[in-house]
Amino acid sequence: MNCLKSIGILTIAISCQTCAGVETKKPAAVGLHSLPAGVLRLREACLQKKTEDIIPVCRRVFRMNREDGEVAQRLGWLLYLYGKVPEGVAHLRKACSLQPNNPEPLYQLGIALEKRGDRPGALDSYIQAVSIQTDYMQARIAQGVLLRKMKKEKESEKVLREAIKLVPNSASAWAELSITLARLERLDSAIHAGEKAVSLEPSDANAHSNLGLFLVSAGRTQEGISELKKAMEIEPENATAWYNLGLAYTKSDALEEAAYAYQHALLIREEFAQAHHGLAIVLVSLGICEKSKRHFNRSHELGIKSIPAVLEQYQNICKQRIENRTNVGPDNQNLKDSEG
Repeated sequence: MNCLKSIGILTIAISCQTCAGVETKKPAAVGLHSLPAGVLRLREACLQKKTEDIIPVCRRVFRMNREDGEVAQRLGWLLYLYGKVPEGVAHLRKACSLQPNNPEPLYQLGIALEKRGDRPGALDSYIQAVSIQTDYMQARIAQGVLLRKMKKEKESEKVLREAIKLVPNSASAWAELSITLARLERLDSAIHAGEKAVSLEPSDANAHSNLGLFLVSAGRTQEGISELKKAMEIEPENATAWYNLGLAYTKSDALEEAAYAYQHALLIREEFAQAHHGLAIVLVSLGICEKSKRHFNRSHELGIKSIPAVLEQYQNICKQRIENRTNVGPDNQNLKDSEG
């Protein structure tokens, strides 16, 4: 959804919140009584530690007992976390077969399959997890988020509302619902859901940032800026919140403030394509052409396409200045270029 239009098209990046969920009961592993005491100690270490150096230990334990679903799950998840996604998927599939009544490995398999680019497979895993345990909120929310990524916003809304019926005080479900409603261009409903999310979890910087963006998009710019500032008080290094603040200042024609916000986002995350593009547009309007050109080029390298109106504005304001270099004075020194 294009939530905000100001001086051309600015793409909005909304980050997804980490989902909180319920604990699940794991079945006891099979055949533990036959394992030596030393292997059992290694097994305990495998299940307790979550570091890359424990992976060889988990491998050894699993070789000793290939019916141990807990170890298969831990090994698969660790392999996923440390970049060995295909192998992680294989072990998580094994864990699912060894623990057919446990939704957790199915949920983890869904996450790993998403990482691998298999969205249909991931969606099926989340659905299976929920079929085992209906109140497994992590899987329900992940399902709703994935449906939104797949541009199935109405299905996403349905799944997230079902999650909220089960757990009305789930801040994560309300926050994700707010994003889905915004994608459906139902801003009033998105704002209501966003307000519910921040009331339930006031320390969630992303929820404040998203609510701020929705308020700005609805024309309630000052309220939106206030929410965005709350997000940055909670999490000063939240690049998306700084970018959204740049959008808010752009809409209110506070261009120097917008430039500062975009630049701060880029200091945190240099490869933030939308922030490069937003900054380039603002710098054009301020007549700071050389820096604008660099940020346009960088945003294009990162996959952002400028619409004709934006390019025309750049040509009208900057082309002759850059070519002749006679009418160009020093750039505003108050605007420190994020590229150094």
